[in-house]
Amino acid sequence: MGRVFTVNVDESLFDVLVQHIFSEYEREKIPEIKVILPCKRDVIALLNAFKNYNAEKCIILPEIVSLENIDEEDLILNLDRVKVISPIKRTLLLIQFILEWNRKNNDNFPIDLAYSLPSLLDKIQYTQMAEFDEHSKKIESFINLLIETWNKILKDLGVVDILEHKSDYINSMITSLQKDQHIIFVGIGKDKSLIKAIYDLPFGEIILPNLNLKIKEKDWKLLDKKHYQYCLKDLLDYLNVDRRDVSFLPEACSPVLRHWDPENLTLNERTRWLYNRNWIPVSATWMTEERAGMTGSPELDYVFDTTADLSKVSSGHIGNIEVITCDSREEEAQVTSLIIENEGYENVSLVVFDKLLAARIACLSRQHSAIPENYPYITLLLYSIEVLTSNWSSVALLSLLKHRLVTFGYTQEEYSRILSEFEIEILRNFSTNGLSDIINAINAHKKLKHKEDILLIISKLEIIFNPLLNIINCPISDVVATHLQCINVLSGINFSELNSEIGNFTCNFLNACEGIEIKCSLELYSQILTLFLEKEFFSVASDLNKFSLYHNKVVILAGFNEAPSFQSPLLNALTREKFNLPSAQEEQGYFFYTLHNLFCASKVYITRSLSHRKPILLQRLEILLKEGKQPYRDWLRVLNTPECTVPCTQPMPKPQTEVRKEKMQVMSCSAIEKLIRNPYSFYVEYILGLKQLRDLNFKPSILEFSTMVHNILARYLRNKKSPMSIAREAFSTSQFNFSNMWWVRLQKIIQSFVEFDETRSNYVELEKNFSCPIFHIPARDTGSCDQYETAWMTNRPQEILLTARCDRVEYLPSGQVAIIDYKLGSPPSNEEVMSGFFPQLILQALAVEYVTGREVSELAYWKLDYDKIKVISLRDYRQKMQEFQNDLPDFLSNYLSNSTPFIASPYFDKFLRFNSYKQLERVGEWL
Repeated sequence: MGRVFTVNVDESLFDVLVQHIFSEYEREKIPEIKVILPCKRDVIALLNAFKNYNAEKCIILPEIVSLENIDEEDLILNLDRVKVISPIKRTLLLIQFILEWNRKNNDNFPIDLAYSLPSLLDKIQYTQMAEFDEHSKKIESFINLLIETWNKILKDLGVVDILEHKSDYINSMITSLQKDQHIIFVGIGKDKSLIKAIYDLPFGEIILPNLNLKIKEKDWKLLDKKHYQYCLKDLLDYLNVDRRDVSFLPEACSPVLRHWDPENLTLNERTRWLYNRNWIPVSATWMTEERAGMTGSPELDYVFDTTADLSKVSSGHIGNIEVITCDSREEEAQVTSLIIENEGYENVSLVVFDKLLAARIACLSRQHSAIPENYPYITLLLYSIEVLTSNWSSVALLSLLKHRLVTFGYTQEEYSRILSEFEIEILRNFSTNGLSDIINAINAHKKLKHKEDILLIISKLEIIFNPLLNIINCPISDVVATHLQCINVLSGINFSELNSEIGNFTCNFLNACEGIEIKCSLELYSQILTLFLEKEFFSVASDLNKFSLYHNKVVILAGFNEAPSFQSPLLNALTREKFNLPSAQEEQGYFFYTLHNLFCASKVYITRSLSHRKPILLQRLEILLKEGKQPYRDWLRVLNTPECTVPCTQPMPKPQTEVRKEKMQVMSCSAIEKLIRNPYSFYVEYILGLKQLRDLNFKPSILEFSTMVHNILARYLRNKKSPMSIAREAFSTSQFNFSNMWWVRLQKIIQSFVEFDETRSNYVELEKNFSCPIFHIPARDTGSCDQYETAWMTNRPQEILLTARCDRVEYLPSGQVAIIDYKLGSPPSNEEVMSGFFPQLILQALAVEYVTGREVSELAYWKLDYDKIKVISLRDYRQKMQEFQNDLPDFLSNYLSNSTPFIASPYFDKFLRFNSYKQLERVGEWL
């Protein structure tokens, strides 16, 4: 039988291994040794360790291979005989299988499952079992059909899967092992059969990193499968090796061997020591615990060993780990990118537990040179499809038209002017749903300066995309080829001829699609294309199994908010057992073991978001961390802080008197209401004449719906006929694409309004305008005024005209009038109206009384609800009317003076249900 060792995963790991080899073997025997390591990076690390150890002498090194590419040499030597399926082709074929399964079984497995199925196929060892629940039977059928289909596909194509080839190679390697072979296997791997075969060799050696020899024997036997040492215990049990027979592989030049006396050993222990002078008896209680028998960091062992009592460990022992808590995912991505840039990309091992965070980091990191170079091409591929799959949505269309590779032959300056007008006058003014709506909106607009150019661009785009629309539900190879042709016409670029990563990807993707029977809709093609582009250009390493045992200089664990879940909807416990797969608990234990190894790096950065719950592992870790600053987070904030900041003051514009006189000569009720509530908003809207543009892909809100309802009610009340016909016509011809949800609500409102209106028999005027002079400015003594004030008073307007548009004015038999305002939302309360900040009905009452000469006996809001109309009448409004009549002249006169600013005040915010000018007020900057 061979021997089993353990070793620390730290900076001396490969130096220790080299010294062990030189101490065990004669120099001329070293070339006969074969060393198997976990990853490619380990091979380079071990070669460097040999170089450093034997800098002045030449020797023939042992054969060093990694488990990751153990079959690479065989593939190279047998290129003419062994054909391995390309990764893209394999993924496409697995997507094809998933889609076919979903179609036949009315299922909904996601297509990105295709990236998980190869490893599943590699692990499965079919054994017949009986009695499964319904879910397990379904998954069993899925997996059995997958195995059968996949084997047939590989056979028909005359290729092998790379994982299958590796498995076959390992199996053939096991059968060809010779008893006199010297093989050293480092790591644990997941193929226990190879490790067992090497251990069974007389000269085989197994080196298990970071085996915890301090766990008590009784606790060791009862380890939970989720424990970070369980995978080692399971392997030792499989090898039939007692943990007490595992030797600690000493560090180079370690003084630990001088700390114990061989004379105190038992006869069996002395015999073993004579056979192997490097062996240390771990059961010797008299040994000093400086290093002997203690692998890894003792403090880390306590952290990962969830059965250990942390209260017995003094704090402040772990100095290589820094936890960075960020306020948001954006800040976390920036911090991670800053660490990568500062520490050097080649020195960093990055693990990201959050897909969205991974995409952000990939975009931010300057070291991902392929992304900036290929980004314009990637986005052009995606935007061109999104225009069609989104039914020509405004955002998708503008994203494509504004793409830097798209100009339609115009100069950049001219093209920008055309697109600016198209965006402002059409896409932000109309709610469009599809290409025909866009064209109709363009044709309906009478004042477009570049109407012909806009129509020409849209027409060209339609012609370019027509081939794609005509090839729907054809094989994916045809869709890809057609898409690339459209891109070529649109941008003048042939992607297949690009001498870059995106060019190579395009050619490989197009070739891999040949022979694939996926019939693609544009939506499915978009999903597949996005899946491959994300994997190729925006993926960040997250597979812990591919991380090296080599002493990483810097490890970053980003998005460390929760440990990943190993519960899979595809594999429940029974299915895992049936197919001889590791349980979810075992996978979790293996994950923690690998994580423990990464924590042994010189420097470990753990980033997490403040908004997420802290994992238990991190809670245990922080108990043993030194309290300290977070320099990278502090540096990031310094970098994000501008060198020079100009203090932002509260906006207080003071337009000239002539401008005020012109703009305030006629004022509506809503304008006066806005001036009372927030003078700055009045200034922006009525003095400057600025209006907020609608959002792209604008969805109508209650405001647009309310306007439509008002118009429908007015039309109905004028002729009292067919209210539903009027509603249906208005709804269908509206420039806003109201959803069916709005139609259901509209029907109920119209029905309840008609029923309520039939109970009213008064004469009614609808949507009528009333106006009155709000005041006649009294004469003032100008003797004390300066010449400018005198000039202003001499030329001032004699009156300001108030205009009011009333939803409904009812003339009562008593000779009085009632004014009604329709409300779909919540009307202001009586207290809010009496406060003066909701004066619309009060101002309407002043105008109506002035024009009609009748007294207003009722001011009311009609709340238009589904089931009934709710009447909310105002109380004590006569007093407020008198106050406005008395105070409004001086209030408006004050704003006619150029010394009065139109201030932006945050205190008016509580009175505003809608404020379109917050971005101009910038309250947060100056408050």
